Amino acid sequence: MVLYPDVQRRAQAEIDLVIGRDQLPAFEDRASLPYIDAVLRETLRWEPVVPLGIPHATTSDDIYDGYFIPKGLLCLAISRDEKKYHDACRFTPERFIDDNGQLTDDNPAHYAFGMGPRICPGRYAADASLWAAIATMLATLNISLAKDDDGNAINFTPEFRTGVTRHPVTFPCSISARSEIHSELVDTLRTAM
Repeated sequence: MVLYPDVQRRAQAEIDLVIGRDQLPAFEDRASLPYIDAVLRETLRWEPVVPLGIPHATTSDDIYDGYFIPKGLLCLAISRDEKKYHDACRFTPERFIDDNGQLTDDNPAHYAFGMGPRICPGRYAADASLWAAIATMLATLNISLAKDDDGNAINFTPEFRTGVTRHPVTFPCSISARSEIHSELVDTLRTAM
């Protein structure tokens, strides 16, 4: 959200329109918040937590999109394919929204959580947790560039560390409640935990 404030504003506008500003999004609201789901999908696609570059071998002959794929072929899952995702290095949730404002059939969760016999058994819990975290943070917080002592924005280039999981290197940012009401909602969440 620090790098793409326009995404944050659009997501917050959707939440405010559908939910209002005095309550938090709930799972029952998910179908009414397609842009929030698009943000989740783009998060899974843009900088995956688990390296998707681990080769896998096909277990049988297959035909995909008109292409013959022989048994034993090493395959890589790539979320940065420019043919599929125009300007793939850019965080663009709109790529998952159709002309009618609805979610497309393209969902990176189909490959982000693995496929076939090695699919992640916790994928539904992970999806729900990610959605709740994204929706709650966007509903209650403003996330922006940090400022130096003179009030100038501190720009940075995001860096990621890899290993078993992939995560961003610490970066400067400013996180604040969107309003007094949102601050109270966050306090309510904190005391409930």
